[in-house]
Amino acid sequence: MSRYISVVLVYIAIAYKVYWLNKANTRRLIKELNGHLQLRGIILNQVQIERIRTYTTLITITNSWFASLRGHKITPRERAFSLYAGALTPFFDDLTDSSRLKSDNILHELNSPDPGSDKNMLVTRYLYDQVKKNCSEEFLDCYNEVAVSQDASLHQLEESTIPDDELKAIIYAKGATSTLLFRQALDNPLIDGEKAAISSLGALLQLTNDMFDVYTDYKKKQQTLYTNSNDLENNYGEYKALYAKMNAQFLKLGYEKKNIEKFLLEISVIMGRGMVCSEQLLRCQKPGENKFNLEGLSRKELICDMEKISNIIKAIKNSFLCYKQIDLLPIGSR
Repeated sequence: MSRYISVVLVYIAIAYKVYWLNKANTRRLIKELNGHLQLRGIILNQVQIERIRTYTTLITITNSWFASLRGHKITPRERAFSLYAGALTPFFDDLTDSSRLKSDNILHELNSPDPGSDKNMLVTRYLYDQVKKNCSEEFLDCYNEVAVSQDASLHQLEESTIPDDELKAIIYAKGATSTLLFRQALDNPLIDGEKAAISSLGALLQLTNDMFDVYTDYKKKQQTLYTNSNDLENNYGEYKALYAKMNAQFLKLGYEKKNIEKFLLEISVIMGRGMVCSEQLLRCQKPGENKFNLEGLSRKELICDMEKISNIIKAIKNSFLCYKQIDLLPIGSR
């Protein structure tokens, strides 16, 4: 089977998992959460529902990746646990970002006898309880690391400009810990070198998320490597270099090579989309100028619509080119 056909089939398989399987599972979870909240006379609002859908979709995708890497499918227990873990993430994040609560304060509230009456806290408390009673020690340790990185990310909302190195460290840590947390939702233990490879993958995913959110982040004055960029050519170069590094790291792991290649094939879907967004943002920067000036750019210019047929086709082509890069890596890393 040609690699181009393989890329197309991966797109179809992921679409099935996201738009069919995960949609049904998330609908049941939302019904469960509303049943819990209705005891207090409240229900989830549409914004909260969309946030849950977004994050359960993310963990469904990462589950698919890491199941391919280990060589066997997600178990029913892993899927049920992952739904709770995925849904918990945006509520914990919102308590940090919107309420400006430190993670230790949030964890204290979550472990207190009285959950209070705040809706966000009630949902977070319910999801946290479901996760805590079913998780491993490794997952709980990783969750604490995510909380610490979330605290550090509050600096992104400060008015004073964060130095590039410091900002990169915050963003990379946030992506690394979140992705490792999702990996820890599966039962198989990490192997030698896997945590470092996941750190690179997480940083790559965070950069991808930030490029798609550049308009929103700019409006709410949240600093990222894109809102603060002086030259998107440099951003794009670092993005592609990080992708090559991640490929090499995973290819050195002790999993079966066919499983690693399938895993990297699935990752190429995200990379293909990221390249489409990067190229759109680059068109906002005038040729020869080393300044990405967000002021004056429109919402349409900054938001990459991945539901457009033309962008879907570009993403598939980019994914194919990304996957082909595996053949160009040094023999020692394959």
